[in-house]
Amino acid sequence: MRRTTYADEKTTHAFSVLEDTGFASIAVREDIALEPLRPDTETRTLDLVLTVIKWCFLYLPGTAALHFAVMAMSLFFFYGSPSLPMVVGNLGGSVVAVFMVMLGVGRLNDLRYLRVIAGILATSALASIVYSLSILFFPGDFFGLFTLLTMPLAIIIGQLIKIKTDRESLAP
Repeated sequence: MRRTTYADEKTTHAFSVLEDTGFASIAVREDIALEPLRPDTETRTLDLVLTVIKWCFLYLPGTAALHFAVMAMSLFFFYGSPSLPMVVGNLGGSVVAVFMVMLGVGRLNDLRYLRVIAGILATSALASIVYSLSILFFPGDFFGLFTLLTMPLAIIIGQLIKIKTDRESLAP
């Protein structure tokens, strides 16, 4: 015949370890410090590859599209007023470029990273103003060359603002 066991015995036996420590965590009981887990080399390598892919295929083309769209606005002063389809197309391309930059940055849901977009737009607007002023003093059509030469500046400014925003989010 089997022995009859009671629920009280099972509970007391199974949780007897917790009674001695007063429900303390293992770190407190053993007096050890918790350390964050370090990702292994495969995870770090894959994270780096993903960062490079996002930077090359999302951030750079998005920044270039924003820069070209803002620089195209400087041409309206010299070649006449823009047509409505041209303005709508420019704004539509800019919206897509903003999403590309935000996905390339990797922080689509954090609105603090709109500073990156603002920095790119400000740099491009400043380059557009410099181009508009320089064309008055230097004859010739060097719009394409000027746009390509100022694009790395917009890319660098956007990346510096991203790094600054990352540091601010990590600070307590």
